[in-house]
Amino acid sequence: MSVEDTGRIPSRPRSHRPGPKQGAKRSERRRNQIVRAAVRLFSEKGYYPTTMADIADAAKVSKGLIYVYFNDKNDVLFYALRFVLDMYDSYVTPTLDQNPLAMLQMALRGLCRLVNDHIQEHMLAYRSSKDLTPLQRLEIKTGELKIARLFRACLESCLQNRIMNPVNIEIMVYQYVMFGHTWALKNWVFRDKCTLDEYAAAGEQHLIAPFLTAKGKKLFEPLRIEAR
Repeated sequence: MSVEDTGRIPSRPRSHRPGPKQGAKRSERRRNQIVRAAVRLFSEKGYYPTTMADIADAAKVSKGLIYVYFNDKNDVLFYALRFVLDMYDSYVTPTLDQNPLAMLQMALRGLCRLVNDHIQEHMLAYRSSKDLTPLQRLEIKTGELKIARLFRACLESCLQNRIMNPVNIEIMVYQYVMFGHTWALKNWVFRDKCTLDEYAAAGEQHLIAPFLTAKGKKLFEPLRIEAR
């Protein structure tokens, strides 16, 4: 049927190009696809033996596309380590009415879950962070310090509220951090002996329970039962 037959001008076909939001999501998915492939290769082959061509093959993308998102292999490693640290906030969701002991428990369990979901990245942080530039290493340390500050704030509040007996806060903070990281570093041992929840519960018994006051023990018991 022609224009003369209908009297109407045919509409233009709709564009199928993605909008800005769709394009951003697609870019993020592609970037994460590349990073996951790189992390796997870095973990299996090592950082130095892995080439950008290897990463492209594993991610099933062209080598040129990788350079759209990353400057070099070092940039891929840095993004992977920083991305995991930035995710910690999403694993710990405090509420205004939470007592500091509940927040401390949440901080520890949140770190354990984060490590469990990104075991290879945490292994890489210990194996390959030396391959980052000094500025990149500083940024990774800053991300870890952010996690440490949350544990420190929880401990200080527990002491102020007489929920815990006096402890060396600086040492205790990194006892919590290292406990979470150990799930990745020694996962080959623990994965056959206990679940993640059992591991986290054991951490609470070793790192929280022994330091509680009588008031703290009363607050901790319902938290421990609820977490089962």
